[in-house]
Amino acid sequence: MASVLIVGDTHCPGMHEDYPKFLHSVYRAWRCDTVVMIGDVVDFASSTYHEKNPAMPSFMEELKCAKQQVARLYKLFPEAVVMTGNHDCLPYRKARTIGLPDDILYSLSDILETPGWQWKDRYSDHCIDKVIYRHGDMGKGGGYAAHKNAKETFSSLVQGHWHTQFGVDWYACHRDLVFGMQVGCGIDRHKLAFEYGRKIVAKPILGCGVVIDGRHAICEPMLGI
Repeated sequence: MASVLIVGDTHCPGMHEDYPKFLHSVYRAWRCDTVVMIGDVVDFASSTYHEKNPAMPSFMEELKCAKQQVARLYKLFPEAVVMTGNHDCLPYRKARTIGLPDDILYSLSDILETPGWQWKDRYSDHCIDKVIYRHGDMGKGGGYAAHKNAKETFSSLVQGHWHTQFGVDWYACHRDLVFGMQVGCGIDRHKLAFEYGRKIVAKPILGCGVVIDGRHAICEPMLGI
């Protein structure tokens, strides 16, 4: 049985300055012993397939700043499971676009200097105490995405990806009870990389999740932001 801290999408170098301190306080308060990074640890906005603001930094400038923020997280949590998100794998998608195979590229662990982190393949699930952990860019989407995916798999499930969704919803049938958790994120929405969200009424919810023994699910909001 484990007490799991779930870290929301950080999109480094777009992580909120106070997010690591908040995570550490939650980790200590709930006496967690396991950490799952839910994905999109790095933003890689310079590699996006979408239109880019010319004021955005170059790839190498962005990577340098991202590694500085990742180092803060790695110092706090030198051992973690990381669910690879759609933003994390952008450089590899770009490489495939020009015909380069994955096996000639450095791993994310090497690039970000996180040897203690166990990076999972994109679209994979990781199970702890019968709870499924995934990034969230697969399966059901839209509103209450985690709840719908928990019903689809009939297993308690934790995911990120959807920055404006946060909370725990339960579902029961005649033989069991499961939950779906959306853990929010840890981004600073005022950063240039997130300017696409200015036209969207719903804003990112900063927070993280805790799952104890696979049965108790808690969402901790980062208040005062």
